[in-house]
Amino acid sequence: MDPDDLWHFLPMILGVVVLVVAAFIGKTDNGGKRLMTHKMVAGTGAAIALLGVAWLAVTKALEPDLTHFLSGLHASGFALVTAFGGLLALKAVPAKKAVMRRIHRIGATLVLGASILTMILGILDK
Repeated sequence: MDPDDLWHFLPMILGVVVLVVAAFIGKTDNGGKRLMTHKMVAGTGAAIALLGVAWLAVTKALEPDLTHFLSGLHASGFALVTAFGGLLALKAVPAKKAVMRRIHRIGATLVLGASILTMILGILDK
């Protein structure tokens, strides 16, 4: 494996694993007692994954015509929707909280699904 690929692969895998941990924390949190932990772990996972993307930009190894790249863009878009949905759920009026939390959860499921698809496509593209 090319070192540039390795420095992309490792942070991306680690970032997704940390995001899965954040999803587990959020899913098992009753009453918002671990909300800060959920937010910190999710932010850390996203930051680690961004390091993997940044490595491609720094090394100029970014290939935007690959299906892996397009799938990664979808995962990134879902991640933004999920993050904003979570923030809006915190600030929403009580009548809208349930809807915003549902959007947040659906977005998180889409992020994880798109991330797994992106990893598979990345392995197949090599």
